[in-house]
Amino acid sequence: MDEDGDQESWCNTGGHAYRCEGEGILFLRIAGDLEEGNVATFFQAFAGLCDWSKREHVFWLVDLARLGNILPGARKLAATTQVRRENKGMVIFGASFRQRAIATLIDKATALLQRDAPPMVFVDSEAEARAWIEGRRRKLAGELPLCSLPP
Repeated sequence: MDEDGDQESWCNTGGHAYRCEGEGILFLRIAGDLEEGNVATFFQAFAGLCDWSKREHVFWLVDLARLGNILPGARKLAATTQVRRENKGMVIFGASFRQRAIATLIDKATALLQRDAPPMVFVDSEAEARAWIEGRRRKLAGELPLCSLPP
């Protein structure tokens, strides 16, 4: 078990940590400036999780509480990397107003470039983020009406 009492182990790229969770979640803890190479590593980890887990619904869970700046190369790569069909959404917590604004601009650019871009939402806590993922899974599985959750 790691320091958080979790069995999944954390990997590092720069000052950032990430782990692939068995439930089909790539959990990122961003700390400091986000560079293009970090984003490339995250996309590689997400692709690996999709391939390894064989899940139809895989999610990004992102903690931005310690984010510095999102550098231009990172923004461009995030907006232009092809979205995997298994990618069913990104939920972000711990983001400041400025970080939300920048992430929203990147999300809008992605949506303009890729018609099947999944939703990105902001919540206040990790617990709310995990609840959103569970609700989205249920919605995609047809267990909840389409209007029951935000996108």
